[in-house]
Amino acid sequence: MLRRFLMAALVSCAAVTGAARPVYPYTDQGLHARSPANGTVELRVKRLVDRYRARVALPAVVLDARLSKGCMQHAEYMRLNKDSNAVAGLNAHHERSYLPGASAEGAACGEAADLFFDVSDLEVAVDGWMSVLYHRRPILSPTLERIGVGYAQLPDGSYMAALMFVDAKGAVVPAKWPVAYPANNQHGVPLEFGGEVPNPIPGGGRAGYPVTIEFPPFDKLTGVRATLVDGSGRNVAFYLSDPEEPATSFGQYGVVCLIPKLPLLPKTRYEVRIDAMWRAKPGTWRWSFTTVALRSVDAGNEDAVTRAINVASALRGTVLHGGIMDHGEAAFLQIGPRTAKRYKMVFVLIPRDVWSQLGGKPDRFIGRTVEVDGTPQLMDGTYVDIPITAGTQLRIVR
Repeated sequence: MLRRFLMAALVSCAAVTGAARPVYPYTDQGLHARSPANGTVELRVKRLVDRYRARVALPAVVLDARLSKGCMQHAEYMRLNKDSNAVAGLNAHHERSYLPGASAEGAACGEAADLFFDVSDLEVAVDGWMSVLYHRRPILSPTLERIGVGYAQLPDGSYMAALMFVDAKGAVVPAKWPVAYPANNQHGVPLEFGGEVPNPIPGGGRAGYPVTIEFPPFDKLTGVRATLVDGSGRNVAFYLSDPEEPATSFGQYGVVCLIPKLPLLPKTRYEVRIDAMWRAKPGTWRWSFTTVALRSVDAGNEDAVTRAINVASALRGTVLHGGIMDHGEAAFLQIGPRTAKRYKMVFVLIPRDVWSQLGGKPDRFIGRTVEVDGTPQLMDGTYVDIPITAGTQLRIVR
């Protein structure tokens, strides 16, 4: 009984994530393409979850209509209470029975689901959950058997989304453990960490795409040591979060996670090594993967920028304006035309310390052509921003 309770608690504390909304659903991760004709929303989510699981040789899941009904109710509960404390952060997992939209079925979903606020498309949500530490774990669990999918549309066209997980009863799949992701020899791996609450990145900053290896949640795992090396043999700096030393007070539940301190480099092969004591026996796990190639985008081409939303890209454009924002915490450089119809501005968002490394004055850039490596995001349905983490992501070009 205690074990069953702990398993429920493990899922119920899954973090809530949020991210910028694309103009319309699109991604280019090598796993899927957006197509409204590709079945119902629920089926498209299931198929994408199955594709992620197939990467690591895990079986497909069952889309459970009863679970999805509860998740639809929970998504509607989140929509109705969107601007209240009831759905702030982890509160969104626990329905308050006196609030609009509350139900027993919806509450069951909230306690055992990944949640996403203001997402353009539920497949974008799945990509987002896979780009972080805590959300990824249940999607890649070997014991996962059934899922439920729920969503509720907001006035601006975005969605509140829920993905519920139910493990097989008494399931033991020892041959499938551990599960490493990105998978061995996988290509087209994204470059950056997504958004997550709680945020396991020290200081709450940005970082590279997480590398995880997942063991059974209640097995003893100790003495974890890890290395991450790029294709040139250089060690990559990362934050290590493991069951003995988790990044936050939220439990690791058998997951070892390497979070690169900077975004991964495009078209680069990385090699991972994990050493640990598992079930009181020493073990070593090695694998490698290759990151996605950047898409070349003309910042002056509205259609091209629109298609690049949420896609790792290299955008080139002329700097029209620059300045300081967020009370001096960041700077921006506006690139691209001011006449776009689908958004008001395209700008590069630069942290204060990086801005200092680049000279600290917009005059150096205004009128110059720059190329920026990053992932464009649509903020508030109005601005396309390209956040960067390192000065090497921004270059003046001829």
